[in-house]
Amino acid sequence: MRLRNILAIVLTVLCVAMLAGCDEQGKAGSGSSQAVTSESSSSSAASSAASQKAAVMDISVYYPDVNATGLVAVTKTVKAQEAEKYQAAVEALLAGTDDKKLTAVFPKKAKLRKVSVSGGVAKVDFDKNLISGFVGGSTGEEMLVGSLVNTLTEFPEIKKVQILVEGKEIDSLSGHLDLSRPVERMPELIKK
Repeated sequence: MRLRNILAIVLTVLCVAMLAGCDEQGKAGSGSSQAVTSESSSSSAASSAASQKAAVMDISVYYPDVNATGLVAVTKTVKAQEAEKYQAAVEALLAGTDDKKLTAVFPKKAKLRKVSVSGGVAKVDFDKNLISGFVGGSTGEEMLVGSLVNTLTEFPEIKKVQILVEGKEIDSLSGHLDLSRPVERMPELIKK
């Protein structure tokens, strides 16, 4: 009888050990230590997300007036995490304005791919529709570039803006402005 009890205990321990080594779907895994790891990963991800809460901020974006004689600052409120504020600013610019005295200058189909900032230079990457959809002449090109550059240089850490299309540097949108190098703020275009 004593041998039977020992066998029962050994079998019970083996069954428990086998079950502990499987996840909910019966696949071999690291058992309870996996659950602890998942919980600690979840809690650290939650605390990381909490520390990177989206902030609500007012930004100035620039639109040309309807006569294309200059750029006018419009304050927009955006909600973005610190690391995404530049992207949010460009997206707010691309969204256009309801002000009838101002006009949107970016092609409607142009999509923003990415904004990255390093060493005081913002690299703004658009899809190919920025060029293929652009229909302006020299003034339109100046207004588009000026609105983008002046919007991003509102952030004091950004001194210049480099426009990319599909991840590559471009020489110009339509042959009027040199965009092969980063462009500095264009205060002469801003209407007082």
